[in-house]
Amino acid sequence: MVLTGAYAYIQWAEEAAFNVSAFTCAAAKDRVAFGFEQKVSSLQFTNNKIPLAQLGDVQVKTFAYGQTQGSFSIEFVLGNAWFFNLLGFRVLTTCGASDPVTHSWCVDTTVATLEPHSFSMEVGFENGSCDILRTTTGALISSASFSTSVGETVKVSLDAAFANEGVTVGACVLCACAASQSICDNIPYTFAHGGLYWCVAICDTAIAEVQDVSFSIGQNTEHLWGIGNSVAVDKYRRLFELTGNFKLTFEDVSELTKIFAQQNDTRCNVACAPALAVSQPTLRLIFWNGVGTDTGGGNITAAAGTRLIRIDLTGIAIDSHSVNIEPTEPIFEDLPFQAAGISITAVNGVVAASVPAAT
Repeated sequence: MVLTGAYAYIQWAEEAAFNVSAFTCAAAKDRVAFGFEQKVSSLQFTNNKIPLAQLGDVQVKTFAYGQTQGSFSIEFVLGNAWFFNLLGFRVLTTCGASDPVTHSWCVDTTVATLEPHSFSMEVGFENGSCDILRTTTGALISSASFSTSVGETVKVSLDAAFANEGVTVGACVLCACAASQSICDNIPYTFAHGGLYWCVAICDTAIAEVQDVSFSIGQNTEHLWGIGNSVAVDKYRRLFELTGNFKLTFEDVSELTKIFAQQNDTRCNVACAPALAVSQPTLRLIFWNGVGTDTGGGNITAAAGTRLIRIDLTGIAIDSHSVNIEPTEPIFEDLPFQAAGISITAVNGVVAASVPAAT
């Protein structure tokens, strides 16, 4: 039997203890799909065996075991926001007893929880009387990228490494454990749901005719091994990095002057929900289904059925400004940037009791 993606599924769950499988069929709400049109690439597990030679022979005599480790990449269309739990964020608040419910995240910098959050991922294959279930544990997302452009969906790509993997083969091993946090409560976001705002003091300036926007979150997570263990025993995170780029039609000098205004400007990181200052502009990216009332600046008064994800990148530093000029083509300006901080807001119909568990 030739297996295709039609026979497969993917789901994740956050681990309460590092490298201990988070999957239990009883905790249905904690098993989550990443998003729409999930794709796994380069799911790889490596033993890193060390070849050993011997004097008097040109052939390898044997192999010693090295560090075991694995890696994979996930691509999907943005639909839910729960995967932000795995990117160094915490759900700070969940407000609302019924639809609409607001969930908020920011970078977790408390000493007790500064380390990265590990998760388990299941990749299942329905194969008649011999189902296959691969479970990776101790997974850490090292980087995440988000992008959309005119005519496209909002695409998310996650690069991850994991500590260990187990395989289960048997009849109907997939039947009882499908992800309950379905994507049906959400929508597949596209460029048409998007809006980009430049915020100084208040978020009131919409950036018009944006052609594409992208940004990346670099967690720079690492596994740690110790003598006596071929499998990673711990985890840590290096510097948290935020970079991005947006492109729009060139109509005036308003974007060009932003980079001039930032010369000799002192920047510092900001709190999760900062009071915006002139020297600390915010770039706000929002994806919204249009239900509710837009009061300006990407601020939405939610109503039943409102679905949105709002990303505030704070302490923005524009790196450069560039244009290409051709005789018969529109002139576009590209503005790559860095950010000092980030916060996330999502609105959906998931009440607190149904929010996936986070450690």
